Amino acid sequence: MKKKFLIGYAVAAVIALLAFEYAFWSNGFTYLEKQSEAGYLTQAELLRDILLEEDVRGVFPVNEELKAFAEHYGEKYNIRITIIDENGQVLGDSKGAGQVMSNHLDREEVQKALSGESNSVIRRSSTFGMDYCYCAVPLRTDGFQGVIRTAIPMEELKNMDDEFFRSTVLAMVILLLLALSLTMYFRKYVSAVRAVEKQRREFVSNVTHELKTPLTSIRGFVETLKNGAMEEPDCAERFLDIIDIETERLGNLIDDTLFLSEIESKKDVRQEPCDVNEVIQEVLDLLAPKVKPHVRLIFTPDPGVRPFTCNRDRIKQLVINLVDNGLKATEFGAVTIVCRSTPKDLVLEVADTGIGMEAEQTERIFERFYRVDKGRSREQGGTGLGLSIVKHIVELYKGTIQVKSRPGEGSEFRVELPYYS
Repeated sequence: MKKKFLIGYAVAAVIALLAFEYAFWSNGFTYLEKQSEAGYLTQAELLRDILLEEDVRGVFPVNEELKAFAEHYGEKYNIRITIIDENGQVLGDSKGAGQVMSNHLDREEVQKALSGESNSVIRRSSTFGMDYCYCAVPLRTDGFQGVIRTAIPMEELKNMDDEFFRSTVLAMVILLLLALSLTMYFRKYVSAVRAVEKQRREFVSNVTHELKTPLTSIRGFVETLKNGAMEEPDCAERFLDIIDIETERLGNLIDDTLFLSEIESKKDVRQEPCDVNEVIQEVLDLLAPKVKPHVRLIFTPDPGVRPFTCNRDRIKQLVINLVDNGLKATEFGAVTIVCRSTPKDLVLEVADTGIGMEAEQTERIFERFYRVDKGRSREQGGTGLGLSIVKHIVELYKGTIQVKSRPGEGSEFRVELPYYS
């Protein structure tokens, strides 16, 4: 349906363009012809007046004088001048044809001029293969009656006609290219809309699934407690601990979902210079209780780090998610944080010595709800949104994020945020 609409639009646009071009050029060309004819006719009348004013009244029968007049003014004004008597014979011609020219008595413009009417006509010359404007005016004295005629090629109008045709073709080509580009853009737009809609459906489906899992678990244990497990202190305490864990997981999922939605809105009006070293230290203090016995958190503040203008909470969340991700993946070794400034960027690197990832996994880790090890992630309370939030925060500040990882050797995340974003 949309494709047919675009094709119809292109066809209608071409038809409208052609109709406009035809109407414009048809009226415009007619107007130019009329204006040209009027100007040329005035020119012929002026030549007639010049001829009559010259001292040639007594020499009209002398063809040589008429030939000289025609040749002189024909060369001067770059037009063809022909002097014809009342019998249609050519007495003088600026082209020097003279007597060899055929009788002109049957020419329309000559007949009208002999009857006393100055007139002009445009017709094609079979001799020169070009349209000419023939202007004929009556030439009368006491001893002579005839016609002075000028012939002017309509070459300029023809060139304008050709140029207009080329312009019309060019306009049609541009219009078709525009229609094609619009078609491609519309196709990309439709694809993007479909992709967004698909992501929305997947997101709703995933959120629903992720919410139902802890809710189902909580409901099951509550039901068990109500059915008598409360009477067994050890069992009741274990079930309540599980309910507490699932409740926390549910709260984290809701918080992350809302946070991600907030970031995706691209609204971040609270920006101020931020001491990133200080933010990192706050994150390390916050996550210290999560550090396993055989894992170290390593961070040495670099005093050369310049303040970064941002929303402090956003950067803090970015660091929390990267460090927390490293702590969850690492059983032995260390999670190392490095923060430094380059002339253009703030660079943040978080490396761990954890389980690592395969190459195909690193390509998907920023997808929402994607987990490298689903069982391990659920066991540790992960929501599957942490790295997706990191990616969105990085994009919010027009930065880039890269990840290097090898199974069994750990992973390294490198974030670069431009200072003038």
